[in-house]
Amino acid sequence: MTAILNVRNKAPGVYIQEITLPGPLPAVTTSIAAFVGPAKMGPLNKPTHLTNINQFWSIFGDYIEDPYRVYAAHAMNGFFAEGGAECYFVRVGTGVQATLNLKDSSNNDRTVLVATALKEGEAGNQITVQVARVNFATTKAAKASTTGTLTTPPANKLVAITDNAGDANLFKPGDVVLLEKGAVNERATISSIESDTATPKATFHFVSALGADYGGGTIRIADFVPGQVRIRVEQPDKFETGTYVTITQGSTSEPGVVKLVDSRNNFLTLTSPLINTYSRAAASADVNIATQEFSLTIAATGKTTEHFDNLSLDSRHSRYFANLVTSALVSVDFHDPPTTTPPTGNLPVALAATNLGTAGQGTAGVDEDITKLTTAIYKAGIDTLRKLSVNLLCVPDAVGWPKRFHEADTQDIQAYMIAHCEKMQDRFAILDSREMTPDQITFNAVVNQRQNLNSDNGYGALYFPWIMISNPLGKGNIPVPPSGHTAGVYANNDNTFGVYKAPANEQITAALAVEVLVTDDEQGPLNEIGINVIRTFPFQGIKIWGARTIAPPDVTAWRFVNVRRLLIFIEKTIQEGTRFAVFEPNNLGLWQQIKRLVTDFLMDQWIAGALFGATPDLAFRVRVDETLNPPEIRALGQLIVEVTVVATTPAEFIVFQVVQDITGASLRETKK
Repeated sequence: MTAILNVRNKAPGVYIQEITLPGPLPAVTTSIAAFVGPAKMGPLNKPTHLTNINQFWSIFGDYIEDPYRVYAAHAMNGFFAEGGAECYFVRVGTGVQATLNLKDSSNNDRTVLVATALKEGEAGNQITVQVARVNFATTKAAKASTTGTLTTPPANKLVAITDNAGDANLFKPGDVVLLEKGAVNERATISSIESDTATPKATFHFVSALGADYGGGTIRIADFVPGQVRIRVEQPDKFETGTYVTITQGSTSEPGVVKLVDSRNNFLTLTSPLINTYSRAAASADVNIATQEFSLTIAATGKTTEHFDNLSLDSRHSRYFANLVTSALVSVDFHDPPTTTPPTGNLPVALAATNLGTAGQGTAGVDEDITKLTTAIYKAGIDTLRKLSVNLLCVPDAVGWPKRFHEADTQDIQAYMIAHCEKMQDRFAILDSREMTPDQITFNAVVNQRQNLNSDNGYGALYFPWIMISNPLGKGNIPVPPSGHTAGVYANNDNTFGVYKAPANEQITAALAVEVLVTDDEQGPLNEIGINVIRTFPFQGIKIWGARTIAPPDVTAWRFVNVRRLLIFIEKTIQEGTRFAVFEPNNLGLWQQIKRLVTDFLMDQWIAGALFGATPDLAFRVRVDETLNPPEIRALGQLIVEVTVVATTPAEFIVFQVVQDITGASLRETKK
């Protein structure tokens, strides 16, 4: 599309007009995993971004073996060991962090800030927070007037001349002044001042012409009036953008927020206009401008008392609280949802030292007890991922018996994982089978588990059995659910080959054995219903030997893991890469632009091997035309683009047809 240069009121000549066209659609990532589970320490129900296992150990602690083995740490370690590079971890637990609500100054019982203990538990109830209201700086509004004879030449109403040049130093360009002569007066804004000490005279130039002659009159800084946003002060050096202020003269007062500071001429520009009048006559009382800040004092028995002084709630300010409050005891954040109180009434009110968890003022801390974890707690942890862009979801501690969850609980959590992925449509659930107990000699338990799990569109896959890894805390091997290691294989496969390649026939390098050996005959029925088996092959290690989703066996469109994830990848890339087109004119030019971008992207996927077809037209099609977009569709503000792709499916069964021909006749060329 070509934009026409607007040449109205322009001189003839050559003009440069830059036009930026959208570039190729950037491919979205497919290998960011999300893990939900218990941990020794760290933030609760808050997704934490991690790029290596050492970050996990530092934030969330070591392995948990008592009162039962927690698998989340093993899964995280397995993810990075198998080639995963980026993930989020959500710690879930029964512990509660003590909090204290800091009310604002509106007297409407509104919470503006919340102080939260960094660690959950009853110990947090012993932390105290004190709030003090402070004024970091105070200055006076400038006051100035002439004492000599003022003249305004009739021929030039843009200037006024005083015979007292010394008074000129009391005024600044930008001052709103009041010219008076008897009952005649008007306000004017000074544009510049010229002083002649030899005469001595001073000439004031104004932004606009005066309406009257003020010969013999006076000039002074005008009263501050409602609607005015710019005021001159005596000392602006301790004021900055975002400073909360109170403007006071006698019993008249109002709040304000500084938008700009002109340090050269000592002007403050406010974000909102004044609502009161403030006299600037020579005999009037001073107008005081005081900054409004608050300070926090945080203390606990046996800990160093922390002081954070002269804090601001405005993110533009150099002492913005979120940048300065780095407490070793608590975090301080805005209340969610934010208070509706406008500045400066949103400043926290003064508060004597008060314990976190004080009844009616906060939430009491509760010690962690992982034996009391419920399915609802895990679901809440999964819900925290809704606002994040992740690709794989693992909850390794959803399985295991009897100290973790029973069969119904496992089904509840895993069904919630699937529903979450189906709703978000940009992520895939990696599900663990339940552990086989020593008394089980059939695979009925995992078959029953699979029969209770379903995703019509294939947003999950189930893996069996558990794998054996080296015991990180002692001798021998221990069994763990495979989802964390499998997620690492997914991520490594995506980054090495592409999401279109099935994450199967890939070795789990950290696995030393499998908990249950499965033969070809035993795997066949399991594979048919969508249970991906992890197997041991001589001299080849432990391999993922299945690539099916938990779609119903008769739904072949979403049978394979790589097909489902490839379509997620294509859909998200197109969705994010064409967002620029929203609200653009719905015309043929836009249609062709979108078609070109999507076609180029799919061509790259075909060349890489993600789409099946001898030629591009057999592998994909992008259609946008008037049949799909008749006038009635366009009238609704819609643009419909039909994208058809033929995904490459994995060669799950490779069949060699061996023909025995003892005569060799079938191999001889027919002579003509």
